[in-house]
Amino acid sequence: MNEVLIGLYQLQRIDSEHDELVSSRGELPIRVEELRQALVERENILADIEHFIHDRQAQLRTIESDLSDFQEKLDKYKGQQFDVKTTREYDAITFQIEDAERRLGEGSQAMARISMEVENAMSDADAARADVAQLKTEFDESKRHLEELMAETAEEEKKLLARRAEVLAKVEEPFLSMYERVRPAKNGLAVVSVHAGVCGGCYNAIPRQLVLELNRGEKHTVCEYCGRIVVGESIAVAVDGERQEVTYEVDAEEEE
Repeated sequence: MNEVLIGLYQLQRIDSEHDELVSSRGELPIRVEELRQALVERENILADIEHFIHDRQAQLRTIESDLSDFQEKLDKYKGQQFDVKTTREYDAITFQIEDAERRLGEGSQAMARISMEVENAMSDADAARADVAQLKTEFDESKRHLEELMAETAEEEKKLLARRAEVLAKVEEPFLSMYERVRPAKNGLAVVSVHAGVCGGCYNAIPRQLVLELNRGEKHTVCEYCGRIVVGESIAVAVDGERQEVTYEVDAEEEE
């Protein structure tokens, strides 16, 4: 009997057991990953808002310092206005006063606008912090539940993965490549055995002569209907023991 085909069938059985084990955890792993991504995204948004606030507050400090300088200059120019002796000096000092007043006005407007931006951003930051706190609570709780669930099945999963590693050594590369290509496309079931003259994956009939050849345990075929790898019943009996009567329940996938 072909040891490679036995190894390939064993690999499928182990992977199916592992799929069932993972499936027993339900939607929790997906939920934990969704919460993790949502938390990272919200933390990034909060970081951007806080950076914006920091930047705008720095601008306010700069403008405030500039306004203080302009006010000092304005006060100085106004004091000098009464000491001018010529029209030319008067015009020059008047220009300086008007320029300082203009800059004070522009700076005040900029401060008002930026202050409003900072106020709105602080409100957004408070909302983002609340979202982050809520998401972190949900994430931590879901992650804890998942870790507890995984701990319950950790030993079983460890044994399955150890068995899988042993079996992989029996499977030659061409068979493994074909297996890994077919398995994702067939909902995890890539290798089936012939039973009562039909494919164990889609339950379509296999020619009698081919069934006889498969049951010698030395060759495989690819089902012309579902595309799965089909081995002989003797391979399945060698791995699983005596077979039970087959029930012809066709998956919706195979009906299409």
